[in-house]
Amino acid sequence: IAAAVATLATVVGVERTVASTCRVLDVETISTVLTRLQRSTLDPETERMARAQKGLLRTLREALATAAGVEVPKLVEAKRISWPNLLMVIGSLVGLWLIIGILSDAEGSLALIRGAAWGWVAAAFVLGQLPVLTGAWALTGAVIGTIPFGRCIALETSNMFTSFVGGDAAVFGVRVRFFQRQGLDVPQAISSGAIAGSASWVVKGLLFIVCLPFAVGDFHKPTTEGGSHQNLVWLIVIVVLAVAVALAVVTLVPRIRRLATEKARPHLVTIWKDVKAIAVEPRKIFYVLGGSLGSQVLIAFCLGASLHSVGADASFATLIVVLTLAAMIGGAAPVPGGAGVIEVGLIAGLTAAGVPQDQAVAAVFIERFCTAYLPPIWGWGALVYMRHSDYV
Repeated sequence: IAAAVATLATVVGVERTVASTCRVLDVETISTVLTRLQRSTLDPETERMARAQKGLLRTLREALATAAGVEVPKLVEAKRISWPNLLMVIGSLVGLWLIIGILSDAEGSLALIRGAAWGWVAAAFVLGQLPVLTGAWALTGAVIGTIPFGRCIALETSNMFTSFVGGDAAVFGVRVRFFQRQGLDVPQAISSGAIAGSASWVVKGLLFIVCLPFAVGDFHKPTTEGGSHQNLVWLIVIVVLAVAVALAVVTLVPRIRRLATEKARPHLVTIWKDVKAIAVEPRKIFYVLGGSLGSQVLIAFCLGASLHSVGADASFATLIVVLTLAAMIGGAAPVPGGAGVIEVGLIAGLTAAGVPQDQAVAAVFIERFCTAYLPPIWGWGALVYMRHSDYV
């Protein structure tokens, strides 16, 4: 019925459609129709016609609600399969397959986990939770003006769940929504979310460049598994190729290049303006970069503590290099939270750096339990609290 009403409006106009609808439908049915008057309800041809009449569906909903004497209700959330959702499903299956593949030959690793030094495991767990605080600190520096630190902690805690189920894109969306709820307009909210996310990757890149010369010698040590170097090289090659293909598509396909330019340029201008505004406040720069640096260092310490718990070790520089490469691989793969993919990257990196494979597998799963598998439990509770408090 909603599709029929919308189709009628594209042909005869809103006024006649509202009059006809109120003549033949009761108020209860009209209220239900109003929840479904959206683009996802329409067939492609009607959607094209409605799009040509800017604001048609919004005007139709408001006029129909006024004529029926009801408030405009919220739209029913559309549930349909999209390409991003399909990629996420495929990525999740790939991640699960990788995890099963690792565990299928991990009897020695499981024995190491059972016999781990639990003092080091506890230290890894504590270190794995502290990046929430440093991440919240970085958020306070990413916005112009002030924002409550406690709310930022709650947001970053909730993002432990959001990241696990939706990846970096979902985290960015929730952050933007949070900034809007704190009083920022849409361009500023997008800009602040982009600054926070970009600062994290900038710091990771700088740390990687600084640590690589100190760690490069470690990756020539013999390993228990001869294919570790090859696996790491192939993972890096896949990431580089994926990035190159994406850049080539954006650069060489005129329609996509034009669309990217039209969509990105206004946001880039706003981001640059906000960066300049933040740059005049050294305190803000310190918060953004210091918080991002603290998060990466704490995660490296967490992985180091996990290695110590199973009787292995690696230098700080090596841990930073391995974590950065694994994060790149996880970010390039369409897998929520990088599950499975990040584990493979970490294990390949550690074994390439001379850590025996059983110990590498055990340490990686301890670290991932502390930073990725358990935190979504209380992250979900934090998200419920944020929703209930109308912060997101």
